[in-house]
Amino acid sequence: MQKKASEREMLPDEALAGVAGGQYAGPVFMYVIQPGDTLARLAHRYGTTVQILAELNHLTDDPQQIRAGRTIMIPQK
Repeated sequence: MQKKASEREMLPDEALAGVAGGQYAGPVFMYVIQPGDTLARLAHRYGTTVQILAELNHLTDDPQQIRAGRTIMIPQK
């Protein structure tokens, strides 16, 4: 069964080990990038940081160059 983009899930510990120096562990939800979204806006909207979003989603090249239609993980408060 395919998950919906908004469905919450827990990531295994190894998937979170390097995120924010190991300081983040918890549920995430999947978010589909919309036109005009930026990591900074998403971080502000969801109460996280650009660094955590970039690390959680392995955005190493240029994290500000996110593309509409891509699905990313966002930490759930």
